Amino acid sequence: MTRSQVEDVASALDILVDGFLDNPVMSWVFAEESSRARALDEWFRFWLDCYGERARVEVSPGRDGAAIWAPPGTPALTGPEIERLFGLIQSYEGDRAEAKLAKLATVQVPEGPHWYLNGIAARRGGRSRGVGAGLLEPFLALSDSEGVPIYLESSNPRNLSFYRRYGFEDCGPCVLLDEADARIQPMLRAPGASASAS
Repeated sequence: MTRSQVEDVASALDILVDGFLDNPVMSWVFAEESSRARALDEWFRFWLDCYGERARVEVSPGRDGAAIWAPPGTPALTGPEIERLFGLIQSYEGDRAEAKLAKLATVQVPEGPHWYLNGIAARRGGRSRGVGAGLLEPFLALSDSEGVPIYLESSNPRNLSFYRRYGFEDCGPCVLLDEADARIQPMLRAPGASASAS
């Protein structure tokens, strides 16, 4: 990994941690606010470690937004990796970890090759400035040129309209994690899809 790539990963982790601190799903996974930043750093490092050299880490030109992508063909988590993920959650959530991981596992991931947007965020002070769009649009073009769909799990109801503007559609039932806003909506965008009217 080159120095610039290492710097991009460090910047991406810093941005994603900041951007997900108030995310409803991650606030449910890691309920203790005082340790959430540390937990999120471990969370995103876990995924980067699992993806290895396959991971695509993107940082916006202003270093105010970042995204992690897994390309088509990235293997599903192995048994040992699932055990590591359980251990990570357990270290922060204790006895609640098993139920939380089981709930997360009910999300229905589509079959077949697809790009997976694992996480995308702008810093909390830089939202609604087009940062997310700037990170997403190159991959929409790549998806169209390759003929491969893009899959993501929206973890904030406020983001649904944003994704739908780019042609993403619900591709599975919404997984309700609690009675508030913690819910996961699987979404898929077919290559060349136009925006929905909603």
